[in-house]
Amino acid sequence: MSTKIRLLCVQPSSLSARFAFMAIAFRWSIGATPRPSRLMIGPHELEPVGTESAFWQFALRHALLGQSFLVTRGNHWDVAASVDGDEVRAFGRKFTLSQCLY
Repeated sequence: MSTKIRLLCVQPSSLSARFAFMAIAFRWSIGATPRPSRLMIGPHELEPVGTESAFWQFALRHALLGQSFLVTRGNHWDVAASVDGDEVRAFGRKFTLSQCLY
């Protein structure tokens, strides 16, 4: 697997989009749906990597802040990833951002 990662910024365009991850986490937790194997986020089809509690934390941050950073590698998305300045912790490793476009 490639060591390159992508950092995607997700900003929901509506109130329902802001709480979409919470709805997925809730249905997963009560057993209404199985663990999500693939999620379509914009043009990206990603496989979430991480625990149910990490997904809940991500969903809560997304709902409260209205913006999220997704760290992906290939078709995988680390739901427990964190971004601190130019350092990204994801997939059990630390990465340094070498190029940021705003």
